[in-house]
Amino acid sequence: MATPLIRFGAFRLDPQARELFENGERVDLPLSTIDCLIHLVRHRDRPVGRDELAAAVWGRVDVSEVSLSHAIVRLRRRLGDDGNAQRVIRTVPRLGYRWVMPGTVEEAAAPAAPAPAPPPALAVAPPAAPVPARASQGVVAVVVGVVLAVALAAIVWRTREQAAAPSPALPATADSALVLPVQVDADAEWAWLRLGLMDLVATQLRRGGLATTPSETVVAQVQARGDGGVDLPAAWRISPRIAREHGQWHLRLEARGEARELAIDARAADPLRAARDAAAELLIKLGHAPPPDDRGDDALAVASLRQRANAALLANQFDVARRLVEQAPAGLQASPEIALIRAKLAFYSGAYDESVQQAAALLAQLPAQADAGLRARVANTLASAQFRLARLDDAERTYADAIRIARDAHAPDVLAHAYLGRGGVASQRARLEEAAADFGRARTLFEAGNDPLGVAAIDLNLAINAMQRGQPATALPLLERVRTRLRALAAVDALAATEVTLVEAQLALLDHDGALATSAAFVAAGNEDGNPRRRWQFTFARAAALAGSGRLDEADVLLARLRDASDPGADAIARALAESLSGEIALARGEPARAAEYAAGALTPVLDAFNHEQYVQAWCVRIRALQRAGAVADAAAELERLRARVLSPGDGVAADPGAEVLLALAGAEQAEAERRPELALRRYADAMARATARAVPEELVRVGAPYVRALVAAGRADEAASVHGRIAAWADRDLRAAWSAALVYHALGRPAAADGALARARALAGERSVAALETALR
Repeated sequence: MATPLIRFGAFRLDPQARELFENGERVDLPLSTIDCLIHLVRHRDRPVGRDELAAAVWGRVDVSEVSLSHAIVRLRRRLGDDGNAQRVIRTVPRLGYRWVMPGTVEEAAAPAAPAPAPPPALAVAPPAAPVPARASQGVVAVVVGVVLAVALAAIVWRTREQAAAPSPALPATADSALVLPVQVDADAEWAWLRLGLMDLVATQLRRGGLATTPSETVVAQVQARGDGGVDLPAAWRISPRIAREHGQWHLRLEARGEARELAIDARAADPLRAARDAAAELLIKLGHAPPPDDRGDDALAVASLRQRANAALLANQFDVARRLVEQAPAGLQASPEIALIRAKLAFYSGAYDESVQQAAALLAQLPAQADAGLRARVANTLASAQFRLARLDDAERTYADAIRIARDAHAPDVLAHAYLGRGGVASQRARLEEAAADFGRARTLFEAGNDPLGVAAIDLNLAINAMQRGQPATALPLLERVRTRLRALAAVDALAATEVTLVEAQLALLDHDGALATSAAFVAAGNEDGNPRRRWQFTFARAAALAGSGRLDEADVLLARLRDASDPGADAIARALAESLSGEIALARGEPARAAEYAAGALTPVLDAFNHEQYVQAWCVRIRALQRAGAVADAAAELERLRARVLSPGDGVAADPGAEVLLALAGAEQAEAERRPELALRRYADAMARATARAVPEELVRVGAPYVRALVAAGRADEAASVHGRIAAWADRDLRAAWSAALVYHALGRPAAADGALARARALAGERSVAALETALR
C-alpha cells in the first residue's frame, strides 16, 4: 500500500521517497534535514525531544547540538519560518521541537517509488553574482594530497570523456619508448595479458635503461581514445601481440622509430617468460644490457600474480585486484611484491591507516639484502599514506629514506616520486624554497624518464607553491596550461586536482563566476569517484565557490551533506574546512553564536598541520563571532592565543605572511569592538600595508572594506576615499568593494554615485543582507 503524502501550504512531503516538493518542484535538502522533517511531521501530535530526534535521524543521541540546531534552522528557513515567528516548527524549552503547521494527509495515487539515491555530492548550478567568502584558503589543503598520490608507482586515473586537447609539449628523447596494450589471441581467461604484459614489457625496458612512458599514462589515453589514439612523445613505439600456438606462447614486439623498424619474436611455455625474453632481445638491439632475471618457479608464480593484479589496477578494477590477492596461496600473499600491492589497494580505497600499517610492516620485514628498488617503492607508498593522514613528520622522514634508498639503487623513476613527495611536505610547512628545489629535481628526472604525467604533476605543485607565496596571478596561467596537458593525457584525477586549485586561484583573484564554472567542471568526477576522501574534498571546493557567489543555501546543502556522510577520522581535513566555511556563512546570516561553535569545530590539529593559514582563518572567524555576540573579553583572550600561535609557528615551520595579514586584521577588529577607534585605525593601517605588500585581491578587499568603514565612521572621508581607491577595481564583482564605494560616495556628498554603488551591492549580494548599508546611506 502506498505511503500517504502530506501537504502543508505550498509543500508536499513524500516520506517514503524522502522528498519534499514546493509548488511541484523538488526541493534540494540534505537527507538528514528531510529525515528531521519526516519525524516531526509524523509525530506532530506531540513534542519531539532532541535526543529522540537525533536518534531517529542519525541513529545515535551523541549528535552535536550544532548539527541538530542547524537542521532545524535550515528547515525553518526553507519553509518560510524563523526562530522568532515559529509558525511551522515551535521550540519546546528544555525538551525539543514540535510541528505546528496545519496540513492534510492524502493517499498516493500509486505505490511510491523506491527512495532515490541522494543528490550528487556536488550540485551543478549556473553562475550567479559573486559575494566574497574566504573559502579559497582551504582548497590547497584538500588538493595537495590528491596531487601527491602521483608519487605512488601505479597512480589510478578515471577517464570519463574523450580528450580533445593537443598532446603535451614534452619532447621525445632519442632513447625513449612507449609500450601499447598487447593484442591477445587466446581464450577469455587470458584477457589480463592485454595490460599485464604491457606493464611487464615496459618495466623490463625501463630496468634496462630505456626511458619508457609509465603504463598508467598510456592506459589513460587508450581508455579515452583507443589504441590508435595514443599520442605521447617517444622515439620508439612498441606494439606487442601474443598468441597461443601448439602449446607455447608466441610474443611479437614490433618497435617503430623514425628511421627504422624492429621485430622481435619470443616463444616460451609461459607468457611472462616470453615477454621477458622479447624485452631483453629488444634492449640488446637498442644497445642496452637487459636486467638480471630470476627464472625460478617461485619467482615466476609471484610475477604472474603481480602482473595480473597490476593489470586489474591499470583497468581501475580494484575489487578484481583485491580478489586476486586474497584468493592466492598464502605463500604468494606473503611475498613482498604482493604485500606492496595490498598496501596500494588500501591507499586507493582511502583506507590510509590500513595502508600505513601494511607498508610499515612490509618495510620492517624486508631483509637488508632485499631489492633496493622495492624498498624505495614501499617507502614511497608508506610516506604517501602518512602524508594523507597529516603525519608530516613521519612522511618527511620516510620520503628522505626513500630518496636515499632510490639514489643508491639507481632507480630514477622511484627517486623522482620521492622528491615530489618530500617537496609536498616542505610545501605544507611553508618551506617554499626547499619545496621548489625538490620539485625541480623531480621534474628533471621525470623528463629524462619520458614521463609527461610526472612533469605535469610537478608543474601543478609549482602552481600550488605560487599560491602559497600569495601569487594567484602567477599560478593561474600555469594551472591553465597544466589543465590542457592533463586533458591530453586523459588524467582525470590530476585534472580534477588542477581544477580545484584553479578554484582557489579564481577566488583569491575575486573571479567568482570563474570559480563557479570551474567547480562545475569537476562535479561528475567528484560524484563518481570511488575514493570517498576525494569526493568530500571536491564537495568542499564546490561549496566554497557557491559561498563566494552568495549562494549560501546551496553551499549549506553541500556542507551538511559532507558533515553527515563523511568519516570523522578519514575525512578530518575536509570536515574541519567545512566547519570553518559554515562559520563564515553563519556570520553572514547574523548568527554569531552558531558561527563561533562552527569555527571552534574547525580548530583541529590536523587542519593546523595541513593548512596553517586556513586554521588561522577559522580562528579569526571564531574571534569575529565572539565580538559580534558581545563577548569582547573572550574575543580578546582568543586573539592573544592566536597571536602567540602565529608569531611562534614552531620548529620546521616557516612564517606565514598570509596568516600575519589575518592576525593584523583581527587585531584591528578587536580594537573596534573595544571602542578604541584610534588604535583600530592604526591596526587597520598596518593590516592594509601587509595586504598591499602581498597584492592578493581577496586580502586587499578583506582588509580594505572594514578599514574604509572605520574611516568613514571617524569622519575621515578623504582617507577613506584613498583606501577605497586600492579596492575600487573590484567594486563591479565584489559585495564588500561595492559596499565600500557606497559609503565613500555618501561621505563625500555624492548621492547619485552612492545610489549606483548601492545598486551594484544589491545585485552582488545574493543571499546576504545589505540592510545595514541601506540604513547607513539614509
